[in-house]
Amino acid sequence: MKKLLPLGAVLLVAAGLVFGQADDVVKLKEKIIELQNKGELGFRNFTICSNIIGFGSYVPVAAPAFKAGDQILFYYEPLNVFTGRREGLYEIWYTQDMIVLDAKGNTLLNKADALDFHYTSKTPVLDLYATNSLDVSGLAPGKYQFKAVLKDKLRNKQIVKIAEFTIK
Repeated sequence: MKKLLPLGAVLLVAAGLVFGQADDVVKLKEKIIELQNKGELGFRNFTICSNIIGFGSYVPVAAPAFKAGDQILFYYEPLNVFTGRREGLYEIWYTQDMIVLDAKGNTLLNKADALDFHYTSKTPVLDLYATNSLDVSGLAPGKYQFKAVLKDKLRNKQIVKIAEFTIK
């Protein structure tokens, strides 16, 4: 005859496994933050898109050629943005400038801090993504560069990424 454990005993064992697993997850997140904080600031999956749905979900354009009046969408995932910890809270703060250059290197647009993400929470944010939308109305046909300047405000670092596009 099988011996059955009382339901309360089963629930206590299950709860112990879940809480033990939760502790492991917290430790793993802390290790990820430690690695990210030591890593170089960067861009991942910097892509010109026709549609952006959310984190890791976007549709790249086949060729970066547009008509005047189009909106150009840019997707990227900031890498190794510093996560600060204080008083039981996690803090992330980065900004991003949008700069457009013509074929001669002349600056046509310089929008400082076009993106400003400053977030404080009780749990860490490990996966970040950002989007930019650029209205190219008024640009003459030709070759251009979009320059994104990502600035990690908590560790005072920055990095630049350039994407080329054409107006037909």
